[in-house]
Amino acid sequence: MTTRPWGYERADCRGDFALSLFLDDIEHLVDHYSARTEEQLEARIFRAQAAANKLLQAYEKNARNTDAFTRQFIEIKCVTDEHDTQQFVPIFSSGLKAQLLRLLHRTNQTSRH
Repeated sequence: MTTRPWGYERADCRGDFALSLFLDDIEHLVDHYSARTEEQLEARIFRAQAAANKLLQAYEKNARNTDAFTRQFIEIKCVTDEHDTQQFVPIFSSGLKAQLLRLLHRTNQTSRH
């Protein structure tokens, strides 16, 4: 993958902001592996899943002031959109999904005036 800083490496990877960084990183990861069309689909899914597992472990180890990543998992699936384009989609465990929804709900509440 292209060399770029990962969110879990940042000094401000803590609390709810760690969830935001994680979403950016997982998007980068699935975009990278879905674009590698020179490899067979099964190999790309396998590599993407391994990378997602490592990413989640890195967040569990390095994110501070949050337990959002503890004992959670991601499953990478391949779907075909309406244009017959294959896309990789991360399916989050229920605990991780609940944390992300809580963050989204809180964000929606704070942006109203």
